[in-house]
Amino acid sequence: MDRVRQQLALSLLPGIRAASWRRLALWSPAFLLSESPQQLRDAGVPQGFIKARAQLDWDRVDQILAWMAADGAGLCFLGDPDYPWLLAESPWPPVRLFYKGDKALWDRPQLAVVGTRKPTPAGRNALALLEPLLAAGLALTSGLALGIDGLAHQQALQQGAPTLAVLASGLERCYPRRHQTLFEQIAQQGLLLSEMPPGTATLPALFPQRNRIIAGLSLATLVVEASLASGSLITARLAAEAGREVLAVPGSPFNPQAQGCHQLLKEGAGLATTPDDLLFALKGWSSPGPVTKDMQQGLPEHPVLDTVGDDTTPLDLILERSNLAVDVVLSYLLELEIQGYVCRVPGGYVRQRRQSHV
Repeated sequence: MDRVRQQLALSLLPGIRAASWRRLALWSPAFLLSESPQQLRDAGVPQGFIKARAQLDWDRVDQILAWMAADGAGLCFLGDPDYPWLLAESPWPPVRLFYKGDKALWDRPQLAVVGTRKPTPAGRNALALLEPLLAAGLALTSGLALGIDGLAHQQALQQGAPTLAVLASGLERCYPRRHQTLFEQIAQQGLLLSEMPPGTATLPALFPQRNRIIAGLSLATLVVEASLASGSLITARLAAEAGREVLAVPGSPFNPQAQGCHQLLKEGAGLATTPDDLLFALKGWSSPGPVTKDMQQGLPEHPVLDTVGDDTTPLDLILERSNLAVDVVLSYLLELEIQGYVCRVPGGYVRQRRQSHV
């Protein structure tokens, strides 16, 4: 009987968590699966496991292994030499990890980036903070969700940086479906992860479990726009419980999408307004080149661009600040919008931090 098959069978039993898995490691999988209940009791095996063993489903085990072979997926167990070391040190590591892609990435220094599913232009712009760190080789980890998660993954891929996506479902399905192309790109250029076996539906209760893996893999967690009810705050709390750094990007006090970030800042999260703030939280993570840079680098000096802020700037305020005629300002704004320096939004314009943005 193959050891991976044995371990998978054990991991699928009800009630098997990190603590029980580590205790069961005192005995070989073959012993735990083949000996009689009395022999297991005599050896000191927990009674809860002996009862759970009656629910072994070998057909399901073999179906999962067949799917893995057909889909090019891998499987790693807590305690294996190649299990992600930082995740293993967290308070609640998963017993198993299914993966597709470059497994070596899970031992790279990682920054978790999470946030709202409906980012404002200011939230999108805040992702420019990541550019120099991604250029220097930092890996980005998130949950493939709509909004900030997906935008962060896209930015990493566009910069050729490693990115890891942790799913709440099995790896045979993409959720949300809108991210199918992104899902496939990460499988090819990064790493997809899930503790859930194939066939697991995406259920609300599984997202906090997914979030603990995101937090556990990462040196620090950055929250970019989150309401007070956002699941991103769960990831931030789990990161703090794991002894990792938590950072938040501040926003307008009138933006409901920023209230969660402001709450984190009140509770002691690090303020993230520059790449250096992130670097400091990463404990001076070494990079092959300089990480800091002026976030305005690449933005031209311009009589109209200088009047547009990171939050929505009404046209009448742009006119007042520039002291230029309406037709001149509108012409300049159209030119800047085409070049990608500003973005027109309801109520006015916002400044873009880079010419091509996700």
